[in-house]
Amino acid sequence: MNSTRPELAVVMPAFNAERTVADTLSRLSRQVKNLPAMTVILVNDGSSDATEKIAVKAAREIGLSLSVINHGANRGYGAAQKTGFKKSLSIGCKYHALLHSDGQYSPEEMPMLLESLIKNEADVAVGSKMISGRALLEGMPLLRYIGSRFISSVENLVFGLNLAEYHSGYAAYSEKVLTAVEFETLTDKFHFDGEMLLCSAKLGMRVKELPISASYQRGSSSLSPLPYLMEIAGVMVRYLRRGYFFQ
Repeated sequence: MNSTRPELAVVMPAFNAERTVADTLSRLSRQVKNLPAMTVILVNDGSSDATEKIAVKAAREIGLSLSVINHGANRGYGAAQKTGFKKSLSIGCKYHALLHSDGQYSPEEMPMLLESLIKNEADVAVGSKMISGRALLEGMPLLRYIGSRFISSVENLVFGLNLAEYHSGYAAYSEKVLTAVEFETLTDKFHFDGEMLLCSAKLGMRVKELPISASYQRGSSSLSPLPYLMEIAGVMVRYLRRGYFFQ
């Protein structure tokens, strides 16, 4: 295991991910040579399965620096990120990345995201499945694709931005972003990613979207569309009423 002080923390929210977490960690470890000195912060968000045990065993076997933070109960996707990013800031990392534990996003593409930060081309690098219609070509259901494009278009209109999507779960942030954005005040739910992106852009941070691949497996998502859409609508209403967090 590399004892060098990490420059990069990869925050990995996990909920009942025993079937996927070992493979995700293994794939990530094969990118070590292409990344800054790295540690993984796995936030076990109230899992009832063997997620923690399997992750610790896998990391030990592949020599990957890993710490696990356990939530006693499931507190939500956004809450897991808050816990992870607070930890990554506390250990003094320069770069902070988000990677899902379920393999939906490719660990092999993380060096591409980090490159934009390392070269000082961006403060936030976001992997987007929607750029150039790539998501549709790689298996995203047509109705989901059309719905996502429509929602992002409405958000762009409301927020005055021009982004391909607000709902990617694959991103890398500079230390400057995580210290400027009051992320602990954001939602504990699934739209945390969108709020982070909105706050970063409105604070003048440089946001760069990069095309990524994605895996779509029938039944793999536990996210219910209607509550998620209601949450997005709530964000837009708050923004229109009071400029959201930018008064």
